Amino acid sequence: MDYTPKHSAPSERLARKDFAADRDRRSEFDAIGEVCRRYKPTGHEHVLTLEANRRLTVTNLPISDHMYRLMVEAVTDYAIYMLDPNGVVQSWNRGARLAKGYDADEIVGRSFALFYSEKERLRSIPELNLQHARDHGRFTEDGWRLRKDGTKFWANVVIDAIHDENRGLVGFTKITRDLTAQRETELQLAHQAGHDALTGLFNRSKFLERLDDEVPQLIYGARLAVHYIDLDRFKPVNDAFGHAVGDQVLRTIGERLQAVIPIGSIVARLGGDEFAVLQFGSPTIEDASELSCRIVQTLSEPISVRNAIVVVGASVGVAHAPIHGCEAAELLRNSDLALYAAKQNGRGRFEIYDPSMNAQALSRGVMELKLRQALKLHDFELHYQPVVDARTLVVVGYEALLRWQDQTGKQVSPAHFIPLAEELGLMPELGAWVLRTACRDASSWPTELVVAVNVSAMQLRDRGFVEVVKATLAATRLPACRLELEVTETAVLADPTLANEILSELRDLGVGIALDDFGTGFSSLRMVKELPLTRIKIDRSFVSGINETSKSTSVIRSIITLCEAYGLSTTAEGVETAQQLTELQRQNCDHLQGFLLGRAQPDAFWRSFRKEQERGGAEQALLR
Repeated sequence: MDYTPKHSAPSERLARKDFAADRDRRSEFDAIGEVCRRYKPTGHEHVLTLEANRRLTVTNLPISDHMYRLMVEAVTDYAIYMLDPNGVVQSWNRGARLAKGYDADEIVGRSFALFYSEKERLRSIPELNLQHARDHGRFTEDGWRLRKDGTKFWANVVIDAIHDENRGLVGFTKITRDLTAQRETELQLAHQAGHDALTGLFNRSKFLERLDDEVPQLIYGARLAVHYIDLDRFKPVNDAFGHAVGDQVLRTIGERLQAVIPIGSIVARLGGDEFAVLQFGSPTIEDASELSCRIVQTLSEPISVRNAIVVVGASVGVAHAPIHGCEAAELLRNSDLALYAAKQNGRGRFEIYDPSMNAQALSRGVMELKLRQALKLHDFELHYQPVVDARTLVVVGYEALLRWQDQTGKQVSPAHFIPLAEELGLMPELGAWVLRTACRDASSWPTELVVAVNVSAMQLRDRGFVEVVKATLAATRLPACRLELEVTETAVLADPTLANEILSELRDLGVGIALDDFGTGFSSLRMVKELPLTRIKIDRSFVSGINETSKSTSVIRSIITLCEAYGLSTTAEGVETAQQLTELQRQNCDHLQGFLLGRAQPDAFWRSFRKEQERGGAEQALLR
């Protein structure tokens, strides 16, 4: 569409006459007029398109070339200036002065090559850029440019070749925009996308990206190792001291890992308390084992943070490429399997991946599915093992023991499924079911019988556990004095302060508190003094030793004397022989428990047994 006015105004005719008299000046104005017509946004910015405005009329008056030039020179977001065919600067707008630091009288008449570094000038980069614009009509790039003071800025540069009506080269328009701030933001966002905000280490996605990049080198004989690291006792530290201390511990862990790995290797935080090391330098399996050993050692050292000293420790699983896989996902999975084996074998150690771990993982996965299904359907049952008075051998209570028979009819050992339930975080729900079922069964027993229920470490870290116990007692109408909760030293040590608070609240309700497996840990004596206990259960390892050595008898005597001093009852576990029974009676142990006195049986069995007792048809001692 033609926007040329039918009748040019006198001022327009005079202006055109002046331009005809001075071709150079007219060429300069024509070139400036091409700026917005020629320049097309590249995605970094936008400009007002003035192509049509140059000829549009307002109240029948066109925008003069002089006004148009003033508009271009007033632009501050862009450096817009003209170059002659040799690259000499012909004009200079305000945006150019702000971006590059030169006033017009300092730069007009000089080569635009001074905006490039000396190395670029030696390589004739300015001339090559102009030649590209001359041959193709436009040159564009993002790169570093120099200001007058020598500082660099990141710029988007567009150079357009300008021709007259006869296709003769008039010169070039050059438009530059300072994108330094935008580039810094983009780099910062890119860094955040690939790094952990807390530790500054690579995150999982960046770690996998680097692993993917290195895997192709394996076909040329390269080797690498993936070390999958999990902190053994971070959660108790985080729960006991708070997230601020936990965060500092994680940062310290990251620093220690960076200090211990070989030069060129990388560390990443995969999430939570999981880290990983990608070991380069074609390590052998021996090299990988040595590094994992150093990792375990350095992470087992105490960490001083604020006013606390904590020890978290770590387990490590190692997969070596190409022996254990040639793909990133496979290597990470196999190192994870090795990590699981390290945790199963006692923690605070490392394990090298072995193909047999796949079968173990499959078996574990099947058990996990079965366990979740069983929990959903409450497909468990409780058996009760009697606890008897040591002097009279009369039953005074029962310990509730969890049993599981899967859908195939196979009995699954508690030693297998309870650790898995704890690992999967299922123990609070499963423990609540055990507590509810045991209290319901006990509510129908004779009023002098007590039921003992084991409490997991997870339940002992849950502040809502007290309310669970209260609600259960209320729902089953079981008096609190007939419930005894058994805790282990390990469960208490996960968070001693919180455990003490929870146990104290439970004791205030009237619930009995028993410390199980006494004598097997390092802090048993301290716990007797600090925890609100009512009973100590002597570990079966001491009871079994009665038949073999006098030392066990001496330990048992010491424990009973300690409990008498603190006013605590005692129960000996694992009584299996008449000799053990006689010795424990001689040592004045209060209660006894073991196969000699009765195996764990369903509640229905004991109901029937008690009925037989009432009729005088069942023995009260040495139950089978």
